[in-house]
Amino acid sequence: MKINLCNKMIVFFVFILLIGTCLIPINMVESTSNSKSTAFSQETEYWALIVGVGVYADDPQQNRPLMLVEVDDFYNVLLESDVWSEDHIKVIKAEDATVSNIISGFRWLDKMEDEDDISVVYLTTHGGQLGFDIPPFDEEDKSDEILSSYWSFAYPTLGIWDDELNILLNRLESAGVCLIVDSCYAGGFNDPPNWNRTSRSTFSFLKKQNSMSSKEWIKGFAEEVSGQKRVVLMASCEDELSYSGGFAPYIIDGLRGFADSNSDGVVTAEEVFYYSEPRAFRQQPTIYDGYPGELPLFYLNESTKNSEEGEKLPEIKNVVSNSYFNYNFENSVIKGFVKANDTNDSIEGALIYISGRSGGWDFFENETTTDYNGFYSINVPSSRCRITVSADGFCGRQSGQITIGENEIRWMNFTLFPRPPENSTVCGFIKDNDTGDPIIGANISLLWEGTSNQFYINNTISDYMGFYQMNVAEGLITMEVEANGYFQKYLEEISIFDYETLWLNFSLIAHPPENSVLCGYITDKETGDSIVNARFTIQWVDITLDTGYQNNTYTNSTGFYSINVPHGELYVDIREMGYEYYDPYRHDVEENATSWFNVTLEKDSVEFGFLKPLRALYINNKRIIPYKRARIIGSIDIEAYIYEDWYGHSEVDKIEFYIDDELKETLDSEPFLWTWNEKTIGKHTIKLIAYDSEGNSDFKEIIVYKFL
Repeated sequence: MKINLCNKMIVFFVFILLIGTCLIPINMVESTSNSKSTAFSQETEYWALIVGVGVYADDPQQNRPLMLVEVDDFYNVLLESDVWSEDHIKVIKAEDATVSNIISGFRWLDKMEDEDDISVVYLTTHGGQLGFDIPPFDEEDKSDEILSSYWSFAYPTLGIWDDELNILLNRLESAGVCLIVDSCYAGGFNDPPNWNRTSRSTFSFLKKQNSMSSKEWIKGFAEEVSGQKRVVLMASCEDELSYSGGFAPYIIDGLRGFADSNSDGVVTAEEVFYYSEPRAFRQQPTIYDGYPGELPLFYLNESTKNSEEGEKLPEIKNVVSNSYFNYNFENSVIKGFVKANDTNDSIEGALIYISGRSGGWDFFENETTTDYNGFYSINVPSSRCRITVSADGFCGRQSGQITIGENEIRWMNFTLFPRPPENSTVCGFIKDNDTGDPIIGANISLLWEGTSNQFYINNTISDYMGFYQMNVAEGLITMEVEANGYFQKYLEEISIFDYETLWLNFSLIAHPPENSVLCGYITDKETGDSIVNARFTIQWVDITLDTGYQNNTYTNSTGFYSINVPHGELYVDIREMGYEYYDPYRHDVEENATSWFNVTLEKDSVEFGFLKPLRALYINNKRIIPYKRARIIGSIDIEAYIYEDWYGHSEVDKIEFYIDDELKETLDSEPFLWTWNEKTIGKHTIKLIAYDSEGNSDFKEIIVYKFL
């Protein structure tokens, strides 16, 4: 009974929000446009609402800074086309991305566009499933989807759900609307646009609603609608997670011109999707297309077309280096015993392999073997790592992710299961995909997986006929085949039964010739000095063949690198301790050409933020409700949080607390919290300055109004 009552209350709450969607004033978010521009056409104008949340009140672990980077990049790429202008684009992001401000942004868009225009709405944030279907009961899986706002993790009802988003979109009169949703479960935001187009006269609608039942209200709502010409691009399926960097960069690349499949100088929503879909990783983008023909989003200028070829950068000479090589100090220890699961006997000679990443992006690996007592001890740096244990005649074991600090000793014991009988056989031929010739000496690896995190690996090589054969136990196997000069080939989770002979043949595709050169200098953005031993990695892909491979090199003493690459589509990654780099976008290299690609890297920033206070009303240190500006009655705890990444906390040595530029407190350890109990009335500025171990600093501040 309590559950039913709770659900009814939630439905009632969102029902009230649905009505409020029509009533929120347009001017809640400052508009970047006061009137419709006709700079490009007397008929068709292009309008965009771009929303990126990226940071979330009360739960900084949910923060996704890449969302904010992608929002900025999406905004900038639109402005590369003459049909887009700054005053036709509204951006709402970070702390400003509240429900009321997002709805106000839709109201702004509704006010500005008309029936001759094209509108684009781009939303990136966390997505989730409500677990129930709010009227009009249009979900086959009985659950509506919801997009998180800035306050959603503090107040779960403060989000935008799919029916509400549909209503906001249906208010638009545009000749074409493109909605882009980059979130988990994004595939659920493809609701048909023909059930709930809102009346342009909110007053008359509400007047009629007063005398209707809920069912009659929904029916009357639907009678006032007409179909909208809409294309929805969604980052994932309805039941699927989505990842930062897994969809948006390809949307942006598509708009840059790479999606112009017919080379007519016009990039359409459909072209953008079909460019992005095969490149997205770990997720499956989906599309709803209700637009007749194709919906034009972007017109390529000559300068935009030229940018596809890649910028040829001049050579830099006489660069002086003051950088140095980074070393991993292995001052921590992992040790333990390895024993047989069935007999508890010690296993001598078991291989212990440890791999992981230490501070920054430094990859490390180390290995040792157990002694006659089954004991091992191995030195590692402060890091996050995994341990793999294997021994002849036994299934291997792998630990989960381990975090180990400086000068720490960690005990990790393992028990290994004996290998099951290998009564089955896997065999086949390895050949060249183009010529059909046998590939001699190809490496074939077989991974067998069992219960309780058991596994083992068998290896063999192909003979002069390209033939291989190996024994295996009944279960699930994964095959990997590789040979010099060829792309790897995989077959995953294949079932094999006891005493079965399974034939698995492989045709390998040869690498394209590496007849082009990519080279350049990597330097410090602030000082201009060379960065030595920075790792430069390329990922080359061929979407038509569904193949790709990685290669890398390192900068020399002058910060210079040079690497041979095939011509075509590739992506670049650069890693060096203490520096930041993010470039998820496509680069193209011409055949038999030398392309210069110089890069300046910025030092890692000190990443932190306010945990308290936020833009809300506080009474005696308790938050009451969100508010446009921070209002404080009584004393309050001022608290900072430190951003976490894959490696843990950012390195922050101390944080200074200021009130109106007057230093009040300095803290050098967590929790970074100071109580402000001064009695005062009026406007104040709270500022926090954080410092890392190298003296780098950053500051955050918030304006508050304090009473008592």
